[in-house]
Amino acid sequence: MPSKSTRRFIIVDDSTIGEARDRQEETRPRKRQRVDEDDEEERKKEEASSAGARLVCDPDYYKEDGNCVVRVDNILFNVRKELLLTSHTFADLLEGRRGVIDGHPLQLHDISVKEFRALLFALYFQPEDGRLVALPLDHTGAEFVILLATISHKYAFQEIHKWATEILEHTASSNPVFMESCSSATLSLMVDVAVQCGIPHLLSSVVDKWSERVYHKSTPSVPAMQAADKHELLSLRGVAYYVHVQDMLDRQTHTPEGGGTQLRVDPKLNNGQVMRLLSGYCSLVSYWERLRLKPLELPHASDACTVDAHLACMATWERRWMSAVGWKRILGYNSADILALLTCLRDQLSGDEELKKGTTPECRAAGLDLLKTHAETTREHLSDHFFGCI
Repeated sequence: MPSKSTRRFIIVDDSTIGEARDRQEETRPRKRQRVDEDDEEERKKEEASSAGARLVCDPDYYKEDGNCVVRVDNILFNVRKELLLTSHTFADLLEGRRGVIDGHPLQLHDISVKEFRALLFALYFQPEDGRLVALPLDHTGAEFVILLATISHKYAFQEIHKWATEILEHTASSNPVFMESCSSATLSLMVDVAVQCGIPHLLSSVVDKWSERVYHKSTPSVPAMQAADKHELLSLRGVAYYVHVQDMLDRQTHTPEGGGTQLRVDPKLNNGQVMRLLSGYCSLVSYWERLRLKPLELPHASDACTVDAHLACMATWERRWMSAVGWKRILGYNSADILALLTCLRDQLSGDEELKKGTTPECRAAGLDLLKTHAETTREHLSDHFFGCI
C-alpha cells in the first residue's frame, strides 16, 4: 500500500481550519464571470438606478475639443478619442460606437476617478520630442506614478506603463533617500504594482529595502506582515514576523499573583497571523535550545591542522561553546531572538582566550566564519519558523 502524505493544518479562527502554508488569510481570486444575458440585464439595472445621479464635468479633462465622453462614477470626461485608441483595450470598448456623447457616455466600472485622471494626464502630456521622460520620484508624486503604472497595465497603454514602471524601478534601486523615508503604504503599493504587473526586479528591490527597514525598526512590522501574507513573500514575511515577535515579548506583562505572562499583539492582526506568531516563537526558542546544547561542528582547516590535532581543536571548541552560552551577556537576550544570540555568541567566542590557546588560528577562524554564515542562513530562512501548527 502506498503511504499517504502527511497534511499540515493550522487553526485560522473558531470555525475555520486551513492547511499550513496555504494562503488561508487571503481571499482567493475569483474566476472572471462570463458576460451573458443575465449580466447584461444586471448592468442595465445598475445604469438605470444611477441615471438619476447628478453628473459633473471634470474641471480639467472635459475638453472643448474632445470627441469622446467617458463616465467614471458621476464624473464626465470629454477627451480626444484618438488618445484612447492607442490602447487596444479601449479600441475594443469603442468599437462600433459612432459617437460617445453626454447622454450615452462610455462608462467605466473598474477604475477610480483618480486613476483615470492620472491616465489622462499622461496621455495629454506631450514633450517636444514626443517621448515621456524619466522623472525623479518624490513623496508627492509617488501615488501618481503608482496609480499610473496600475491603470496603464490594466488598459494596455504600453508606452505609459513602461515609463511609469521605469521610474519606479529606478527609484527602488537607485534612490535610497526616498526608499528610506517613504511610508509603509507606499511600499505596499509598490509591491502591489510589481506583483500585478509582473516586474520581478522592482519586487526584489522593494522587498529587500522593506525588509532592511523592518529589521532595523525604521518602519513598523505589521504592514510588512500583511503585504507578505497577501503576496506570499517569504523573505519579507520572515523578517516582519521575527521583529514583531521581539516587539511582542518587549511589551509582555505578568499577572501580579501567579506570574503568568500576558502577550500583547497588534489588534490589526487576524487569528491566523497571531497563530503564526505564537508558533514562530515556539519554533525559534526550540531552535536555540537545540543549538545551545549541540555546538556547530568545527570545520577542519586541513592545511594547517593534522587530524589528531583537530580532535583537540574540536574538544576545545565544544567546551568553550558550552561555557559561552551560559555567560550573563547571552542570558540577557530572550531565547527567541536567535539572530542576536548568534551574533553575541560569535563575539564572545572571538574574544575567548582559552579558545585562542586551545585551537590553531586557522581552525578558530573557520569556526567563527561558520557562525557568521550560520547567522546569515538563519536570517534568510526565518519564514520557516512562521508556518502555523502541524
